[in-house]
Amino acid sequence: MTSNKPFIPKYWIGKNKKRISCKEKIKILNSNIDELQEMIGDIYDEAILIGIDEKQLKDVLLEIIKNMKNNLKNV
Repeated sequence: MTSNKPFIPKYWIGKNKKRISCKEKIKILNSNIDELQEMIGDIYDEAILIGIDEKQLKDVLLEIIKNMKNNLKNV
């Protein structure tokens, strides 16, 4: 599934290093990523409006991603 969003890959890779082929799952994931981008954009704009340093905000957002853990059992 191709996307006009440069940050969404042309295809997703599974744990087995093979392409994920289920188009519906890919559609849902890509939609979730689009929503996340919109949310981050809103947070970013609001932070800038209240005077937050852009670099500090980006650092905080990156730390959130770096420290994410899989909360699912047996997946």
